[in-house]
Amino acid sequence: MTQDSYDFCIIGVGANGSLLAKLISQQGYSVIALEAGPRHNPKKDFVNDEAEMLKLFWNEPRTTAGADPAKPGCGFGVGGGTLLWCAVAPRMHESDFKIKTLDGVGIDWPISYQDLAPYYKLVEDDFGICGDHRENPWDVPRDAYPMPAIPWSWANQILAKGVEKVGAKSLHGPLAITSIPYRGREACNKCGFCMSGCLSGSKGCTLTSFVPEAEKHGAVILPESFVFKVNYDKRKNRVTGVEYIDARGKIHSIIAKVVIITAHTIETTRLLLLSANPTFPEGLANSTGLVGKNYMLHWDFYAYGLMQDKVNSFKGPILGNLMVQDWYETDTRRGFVRGYVLESSLPQPYYFGVAGPAFWGRDLKDMIKAYDHMLGWWVAGEGLPNDNNTITLDPEVKDHRGLPVARLTHEWVENDKKAMQHGARMAVETFEAAGAIKTYIGIVMSAHPMGTVRMGNSPNNSVVNPYCQSYDIPNLFICDPSVFPTGGAVNNTLTSMALSWRSAEYLITQARRGEL
Repeated sequence: MTQDSYDFCIIGVGANGSLLAKLISQQGYSVIALEAGPRHNPKKDFVNDEAEMLKLFWNEPRTTAGADPAKPGCGFGVGGGTLLWCAVAPRMHESDFKIKTLDGVGIDWPISYQDLAPYYKLVEDDFGICGDHRENPWDVPRDAYPMPAIPWSWANQILAKGVEKVGAKSLHGPLAITSIPYRGREACNKCGFCMSGCLSGSKGCTLTSFVPEAEKHGAVILPESFVFKVNYDKRKNRVTGVEYIDARGKIHSIIAKVVIITAHTIETTRLLLLSANPTFPEGLANSTGLVGKNYMLHWDFYAYGLMQDKVNSFKGPILGNLMVQDWYETDTRRGFVRGYVLESSLPQPYYFGVAGPAFWGRDLKDMIKAYDHMLGWWVAGEGLPNDNNTITLDPEVKDHRGLPVARLTHEWVENDKKAMQHGARMAVETFEAAGAIKTYIGIVMSAHPMGTVRMGNSPNNSVVNPYCQSYDIPNLFICDPSVFPTGGAVNNTLTSMALSWRSAEYLITQARRGEL
């Protein structure tokens, strides 16, 4: 076993880990960031082929249980989810931070939108977000995006007219995609292969942005290094580092003054549970028993509208260039609280068929043959916290390393189901208003796991404080969507990165004072 020592050890090199590695190394601290997956060379390893690029997804085993089993997609490799994400980067609404107060459901966040607003701005400018800050009536007053919005395709212009006809408002969705050349990135060529790694580099990806910046300041990025244990010193009540397995199966040890877990919700939870010890027999930093509880997802499905003429919806950003938020905020007349968004989308051909209705035979063939005649929505909404939804260690199934895999237990509550029904109805209405001659509603899926290491103001009902610092162990931080108290109804990467930037400022200040 080899050992190396660093000031900070970061576990997971995705959206949050890469950002933290950059920000902390810039302050002169020694940083090592470990990633379970490989490090790709975009120019050599990325191709516009959705089957080939399935290698960017987490393909190791996980098990599911519950009334509505769900296995959301996750990234694998340096860059994490930003390798394959569709780069939709909206801010959450002010109301998302206080749904218990406003709607009597879930729990309020320990911070407000105003606390996070400056960090939203920092991420938008640094990572490069395009959009139009003037058109969204649900947005608070804010500064302009660093790039103008990407113009709508012909298909989205048609779809926008349908939206307006049903009395809703069409928005240019904020995207971490270049509408103009930006910080060395060329403008988007609208090839539509956003989930395949982005050959042009126009899509925001931490592999090609924050990782090189971190390395320039001395950070060490270690791919193919699976962390399976965070070490803990009971006498000092401090974590002391981590143990990991390399690509050859050899075990190594890292000594660190501070450990930051950014492995995303499922693997973050799994690691804490795997790191159980006599002081924390139910999982590291789990004195409350809340690690793995309050597991949340965004429910989602695709909807398609068949047009008489070709519309070629697959050209341009694959998701969210056109967005509708009219049904986001609570309106009790609908029979449910909170809400959902519509985001323009036509997936690549394979996923288009898989994510569509549960068709077989001729019906499926007819739908696929009409691919270039389809308008598309991705309909996604807030899944409320539910005590029955958990992430645990599977008691039987193990990975190739001999470690228990994550077991995802999940069901939708009645409020979620009512919101889904309303979303399907409004998707159909907008298609028909746009001139569709037939509509399709796809199977219900899930995205954006959150909530299993809840943030709060008290160690009695949360795992981390408002700066993502463990209540139990002061030099342990968790900086990813697992800390979300509730999930909102929009894509959550921007919010997670803003939280990480806020946490970085805090932990650097604490480190300078010698308090970590």
